[in-house]
Amino acid sequence: MDQELDYFNYFTEIERFYQSKRETFTLLSTLDWVLIENWKEQRVPLEMVLKGIERAFSRAKAKRKINSLAYCVKAVNEVCEEQKELAVEAPELPDFREDEVGAYVAKLADEVAKSDEGIAATVRAVDVSDLRLAEQTLSALEEKLIAKLKFTADDKTMIELKREVDSELNPFRSTMTTAQLAMFEQQMWRRKLLERFNVPRLSLFYLI
Repeated sequence: MDQELDYFNYFTEIERFYQSKRETFTLLSTLDWVLIENWKEQRVPLEMVLKGIERAFSRAKAKRKINSLAYCVKAVNEVCEEQKELAVEAPELPDFREDEVGAYVAKLADEVAKSDEGIAATVRAVDVSDLRLAEQTLSALEEKLIAKLKFTADDKTMIELKREVDSELNPFRSTMTTAQLAMFEQQMWRRKLLERFNVPRLSLFYLI
């Protein structure tokens, strides 16, 4: 498969392949999405991820226990180690017209305004003529928004989110390294916090 697939297709192809191996429609969990994001950020080529998933399912009795992509992490890592001498390409930003990007950013700003008018105003002012610069700006604004949500969230919400994160990660603690667990825990916190406050991810990669 083409390593130049855009971000959206990277997610979609992995999701579809995983569902086909399970032979049933399965909604991906927060941890599953975090894993895919991590593979993307680590610049793991799509074909290596799919090969790892295939390997995980080919092992004895795998189909009966694989109900999360977390069970495929070890196999994907093995494939990467075996082919680490190969050149790695990063998925490219999707190719969209400037007016499409502008409309999408305006939509993001409207949704963010429910939580923070100041950040929303800055989102509206993002220059969409340079996609990479726009993406960097949105990423910085997302960090600022997450920090504010953590600060303003009440204790009950934070406790509930911790329980949710722990519940999803606990089954895989014996199969991941301490560094992996720490990274996934942090990423899951971010995603769940945004979801709890109905705030979208601030990224052009979600422009469909």
